[in-house]
Amino acid sequence: MSTPSGTLGRQAGGEPNGIAIDRDGHFLIANWGTGLLQDLNPATGAIKAILSDQLDGRPLRWLNFVLVDSTGALWCSVSTMTDDLLDTTARGTADGFIFRVTPDRRSAHVVADAVNFPNCMALERNEDYLYVVRTVPADVVRFPIEGETLGPPERFGPPLGGRRPDEYGPDAGRFLADPQVGRRWGMADGCAFDAGGNLWVTLVLANRIVTISPDGQAQTVLEDPEGALLQGPTSIAWGGHDMRDIYIGSITAPYVLKGRSSVPGLPLIHQR
Repeated sequence: MSTPSGTLGRQAGGEPNGIAIDRDGHFLIANWGTGLLQDLNPATGAIKAILSDQLDGRPLRWLNFVLVDSTGALWCSVSTMTDDLLDTTARGTADGFIFRVTPDRRSAHVVADAVNFPNCMALERNEDYLYVVRTVPADVVRFPIEGETLGPPERFGPPLGGRRPDEYGPDAGRFLADPQVGRRWGMADGCAFDAGGNLWVTLVLANRIVTISPDGQAQTVLEDPEGALLQGPTSIAWGGHDMRDIYIGSITAPYVLKGRSSVPGLPLIHQR
């Protein structure tokens, strides 16, 4: 007997954040705040933990995102190892990490350490690089994929925010009380590739979406400074028969925005 889809998220518990779909049609859930990487079978509603609590002595509490590659391996980001997210944001502490789960899901290992608040991740068509959004610096870095691990990162595109060096420190969280400062900082969050190889990135505090072209040039494609409709954008995805339906999720709005894109999105791995 199948479980109504509306109850699936509640059964996962915690706060499901990053969600991916594997080749079997199962939902993979990065459960933020619980340190659980979960597999949900939509046909039965059964949920099992792939990984929980810690990996190689590193806590998984702030497990943020999960991504599936063409081999079936999972790439996952943990934004910080500290308990206090505000302190991490204020200080700009670079203690996040990325780990890889093998296709058979029997083992996992850390592939990148000391990453500054890694959030959403994406693979371009050839899967030569893993692209990682870093929330606090408001930028994107990419790691060359070298078999089952990652090479040294490089910046992809320019900084997308304008946080100053003097705006870091133990009490810097007070700046977030000023919406103007928040908009300037930007705070990058979600990302996805279109079919032309452009990476679309959401800036959650700026109510803005930018694209970074394959040659590293950035431009704004959507902006709503006052948040009249585009409020706190955190995720972006394409769908529809022609992959031109675009969906934008939010951390503050009680809705998902849907529109039509001038370019199609890059299909997810399991759709290619």
